[in-house]
Amino acid sequence: MSNAAPRTSGSKARWRSWARDIDQAGHSSRVSAHLAAWAPIHGVVAVYLAMGGEIDLADLIGLDRCRIVVPRAEPDDSLTLHDFVEDELVLHRYGFLEPPETSVPVDIDVVDVVLVPGLAFDLRGNRLGRGGGMYDRLLADLPAGVVRVGVTTEDAVVDALPVDRHDEPVDWIVTEAGIRSVSRDLSDSTLTVVEAAAERGIAAAMVRFPEGTKTSQDAARAVGAPLGSIAKTLVFLVDDRPVLVICSGDHRVDEAKLAAAFGAKAAAPAPLERVRAATGYVAGGTPAVGHPGPLPVVADVSLARYRWVWSAGGTPDTVYPVSLARLVAASGARWVDVSERG
Repeated sequence: MSNAAPRTSGSKARWRSWARDIDQAGHSSRVSAHLAAWAPIHGVVAVYLAMGGEIDLADLIGLDRCRIVVPRAEPDDSLTLHDFVEDELVLHRYGFLEPPETSVPVDIDVVDVVLVPGLAFDLRGNRLGRGGGMYDRLLADLPAGVVRVGVTTEDAVVDALPVDRHDEPVDWIVTEAGIRSVSRDLSDSTLTVVEAAAERGIAAAMVRFPEGTKTSQDAARAVGAPLGSIAKTLVFLVDDRPVLVICSGDHRVDEAKLAAAFGAKAAAPAPLERVRAATGYVAGGTPAVGHPGPLPVVADVSLARYRWVWSAGGTPDTVYPVSLARLVAASGARWVDVSERG
């Protein structure tokens, strides 16, 4: 490094001047390797096309498990996403390649992951961009469950950056040293869920509400989501065998249907001590993944209305947004019809 980082109170202009001296491009292969090995990189992944000095993620373009989309800067300085077609790329006046004007945009609701360049990031996920605000506008428009990963180097990760009201943070940061969650005052239980989820392909961006989200109604109000999109996780004893049920927040589990789904005689809500013994977590915060041992899991068809849902984060005051398809796959749930509205 040729100069020391500015004070936190320093202007963004001073921070940009400092950050431009950092060599990011030289770490491209290691950063790309970390991302390629990370289970949450799947589905539709937005990969930026690097400018000079940025980490180049070209090695990710050929990943078989991904559909790669890339950004295009529109005349109003917004970003749209388009399928990557190498032979059709054109050069933008700022010096990066992008899809042509004739390219058809991809609906952002189908995107699973967005990889975000930055001159620097801080430990809370705040990003220092080049000043145009294009990525801030894109991130603000994304559904809550889309995984936001900031791409940088260790030298450009600092304790704190100056932040403006319009700035949009990321939830994960990748550098040559690896990938880490931007943990925002999370408990050990919730961090355990984050780690377990990542191993199963979910990058859980935890949202914490100190006042608690013990009920589906509490969670829906807290995150501003439809009640039905709260994927509540409940433990039932089915002929005394613990079973985890993932059900829509505006439905209730029909115990007779649940028993029938397992060919059992009876089903009933598990006592609090049995919930803890079976899952390792307290009722009201039971996660869909990260249990200490095998546990039968079913997902009620009431949830199938939604592309994105909110799932418990291991404590009564944490939830996270996630693709329903990914939640079902990661939890090993099978689809059943075991609920009724109400």
